[in-house]
Amino acid sequence: MSVSKSKNLERKLDNFAKEAKNELNNVCGSSLWESLGFVFFDQLENPEKIAKANFYYGQLQIINEIKFSI
Repeated sequence: MSVSKSKNLERKLDNFAKEAKNELNNVCGSSLWESLGFVFFDQLENPEKIAKANFYYGQLQIINEIKFSI
């Protein structure tokens, strides 16, 4: 992969990660989930919020795996 394509991919992944983190902060009401991980989501009251948090946390995990393999 060329350097420019690699940098573009990293930039796009960073944007996806920012979006996912923002959504997680909104769903959880704070950034405490960053230190506790998915265990924090079980404390959420609404099942829809739990599902949304798990979805975005899964996205972050995938993004991190992709970044690690580049």
